[in-house]
Amino acid sequence: MSTQTRLMADCQVVVIDDDPELCYMLSELLRTDGYVTATFQSGEEGLRALRNSLPQLVILDVTMPDMDGFQVLRHLRMESDVPVLILTARGDDRDRITGFELGADDYLPKPFNPRELLLRVQAIMKRTAPLAATATTEVGPLVLERLKCLAHVGERSAKLTSAEARALEALMRTPDRVVSKDELTRFALGRGRMPYERAIDTHISHLRTKIGKDAGGDSPIRNVRGAGYLLLSDWEPAAP
Repeated sequence: MSTQTRLMADCQVVVIDDDPELCYMLSELLRTDGYVTATFQSGEEGLRALRNSLPQLVILDVTMPDMDGFQVLRHLRMESDVPVLILTARGDDRDRITGFELGADDYLPKPFNPRELLLRVQAIMKRTAPLAATATTEVGPLVLERLKCLAHVGERSAKLTSAEARALEALMRTPDRVVSKDELTRFALGRGRMPYERAIDTHISHLRTKIGKDAGGDSPIRNVRGAGYLLLSDWEPAAP
């Protein structure tokens, strides 16, 4: 077994960033918080390693020369739903939205506060901890398999990201009741919602599209302007 293979077998967090100083800083920061890490300074190298062994979390920079973070994420999502935290340029909403569209679980703009990064890592680890294999939630025709991050409507299924699955679970726990964006952010992303942040709106938008498409074009999730979102318990999917 190669050194890299042994390292990846024990790894909890993989960092992919072409900045060697940032890789070292993140590795030391995470190590002091008790995480086993591996760092890669190339998107292609990082993707190869991830195809051999998956960690509990990937921290992925968007801007890299050989294969950017979006390309890595796109390939990764074809094979795995491992949680991904993307690092974006400060204030670049396009990177953030694109990351969510490709299946990222959370984002953090550069430069960032090291303590905030640790808190986000801890939140992702906590919410993606393994659940019982039989853990399912049902509301009407909608069934959520939490462990597998799968939503089912009849014979149709949709693969969700871990954040989307958590958001859907929060709505399914209290059908017909409005769940605020602050509540959804805490439950789905494991942290507080920042002023003007639209991360949870993006996750819900993707969730509605996935469930709507798989249910014949309609969605049980409703937006209550100025209040949050709710899940209809008496929703009936359109005929296929």
